[in-house]
Amino acid sequence: MSEKGYFPNLNGLRAIGAFIVLCSHFYFFRLLMGYQEIQWFPIPGKVGVALFFSLSGFLITSLLFRELEKTHTIRLKDFYIRRMLRIWPLYYLILLLGFFVMNRIGIFKIPVLSDKMYTDITWWNILNIILIIPNFTHYYIPYTDQRWSIIDEELFYLIQPALLRTFRNRYVLVFCFCVIVFSSELFSGLVRVLGLGRHLSPNVVEAVSNQLEYLGCIAIGCIFSALYYKREAITKKWLFSKWTQLIIIAILLALCAISYFVKHDELYFNLRWYSLLFAVVVLNAALNPQTIYRLENRVLGFLGKISYGIYMYHMFCLGVAFVIARALFPNFWVQYVVYAALGVGLTILVSWASYRWLESFFLRLKPHEGGKKTSATQTGTAAKATA
Repeated sequence: MSEKGYFPNLNGLRAIGAFIVLCSHFYFFRLLMGYQEIQWFPIPGKVGVALFFSLSGFLITSLLFRELEKTHTIRLKDFYIRRMLRIWPLYYLILLLGFFVMNRIGIFKIPVLSDKMYTDITWWNILNIILIIPNFTHYYIPYTDQRWSIIDEELFYLIQPALLRTFRNRYVLVFCFCVIVFSSELFSGLVRVLGLGRHLSPNVVEAVSNQLEYLGCIAIGCIFSALYYKREAITKKWLFSKWTQLIIIAILLALCAISYFVKHDELYFNLRWYSLLFAVVVLNAALNPQTIYRLENRVLGFLGKISYGIYMYHMFCLGVAFVIARALFPNFWVQYVVYAALGVGLTILVSWASYRWLESFFLRLKPHEGGKKTSATQTGTAAKATA
């Protein structure tokens, strides 16, 4: 890691994760619009999110360790301000676009779901989305599907920096993160032992278990950061091996292939398995001088820099592209190609404009490790862990 906290290759991994989500939503959006669509992209969007979770856990934990080494403390107030300025502007912007623009314009309305959003609205649902808390009521806002992962990350980072500040021993931290990794199973066991199932609906139990699984995905990235900072010998001996890196990629592809071609269930394997494998990829990409994951180039660097925008805006851009392609091209194949190409182009364009004129404004306000404000260039490269 450089003096400014920059890890190589991570922008490239961000770009890959964002495009996995984008490509998986090509057919998903057409399904929402009422078309009989066949899933053609073999990698589920949540696999891309698992990559983001691992990368985010590793990067933010590493930056907090670096802050501890330099200042002997973690400024919790500054950390939360940095998270708010990086995440909240786009989060609330997509909510406004979903509520007052896309779902109110006839050509962009999602059949049934857009109208249902307004009929199902309650004060609790409004409070739920404004406070960025888990969506246990399953209130759905079309075009804002990506909101769930933002909620999980913000929930995780409410407690994570406090853990690092409180427990300075890395093995204790690893134990705490392992508890989070397996918290879903611990919760389910607690429900059975205490008989809480008589008082909680199965939907609530399932929703809580799912949220805990997602938190576990982020905690896996934190574990790898903590172990590396202990300079564990096994890290360099085994995890940095070229064969290990190749095997990890092969396993990732195998899991996706089995889910898609054999089991026909995109989430047949728990997301924590993907996060574990991605954590090894992130560790090698960021810290192994002999890594095979060489993703430092201008294209991936640019896409990685705007990847948060790609993730947040892509459903809106797919909606605009779909309406334009459907209106201009009656032929299915031409329509689909135009829809996909225009969707990607609009997403990149809007994300770049957002980063250039909106996000950079807030990035310039972010306090640095020493309590000072930092430049947009530095924050854009060093501490941009996104959903």
